[in-house]
Amino acid sequence: MSRAGTERPRVASVGEPALVVVLLGLAVLAWVVTGRLAEPHMRVGLLTGANGMADGMAGGGRTGSSPAALGLFLTTWTVMMAAMMFPSVLPVVLACDRWVRRTGRSRVVTTLFVGGYLLVWAAAGAAAYAVVVHLVPLLPSGAAGVRLGGAVLVLVGVYQFTPLKRVCLRQCRSPLAFVAAHAERLRAGPVAAGRVGAAHGAYCLGCCWALMVILLLLGMMSLTWMALVAAVILAEKVFPGGGAVGRAVGALLMVTGAVLLVGGPPLPVLV
Repeated sequence: MSRAGTERPRVASVGEPALVVVLLGLAVLAWVVTGRLAEPHMRVGLLTGANGMADGMAGGGRTGSSPAALGLFLTTWTVMMAAMMFPSVLPVVLACDRWVRRTGRSRVVTTLFVGGYLLVWAAAGAAAYAVVVHLVPLLPSGAAGVRLGGAVLVLVGVYQFTPLKRVCLRQCRSPLAFVAAHAERLRAGPVAAGRVGAAHGAYCLGCCWALMVILLLLGMMSLTWMALVAAVILAEKVFPGGGAVGRAVGALLMVTGAVLLVGGPPLPVLV
């Protein structure tokens, strides 16, 4: 009995670093794949003075309204979300996995937790696709587009100070509390673990959707802008003082948006 009791911590100590390596490795792979999938029109947006997605559709790019185009967009979007979000979601995945190992359950629970999380972001991708196909082609380019993007930046900055943002960020910054609060649901089985992962994904979406809007305005697959947005998300959700980081970013967005609204120059196109 005592030997079995000493083996469990040893297995846990070996398993957790492996899980970290797997998730971060998948994130790195997702960054590489995103770079391969990105086309020039996906690296520009209204804030850079271009209507990148609309130009891509007009020029025969991969964006379109067919089922195949939807499938490709969702695949690209989900890979992009894995690249950006896996580092910041790692604490809650580890908290879930520790609970799984402590209670002697299969690691399928952890896998389905991550799958439920990604499913929420894939659903958000479907909404983004609808915007890209039906709304973006109607938007202006050039100076008028920059001013419109500036107005959106101001609204996004305001969202950073809202109660909904605070509630969602609090859930994202408290992985142990989140897993403890959902322990009964996790005990219901692997499928329930997927629902718990989706619940965390919903909080994450509530925390980060506005920053994703910025990415669409800058160029959805500009790796540099992606990295900057991902760094903000990581700082908000993981670093000490993450709430203050979010508010500082919100203030910066409002100031930048106001400058663009009064005729400021477009933001730079970054690869």
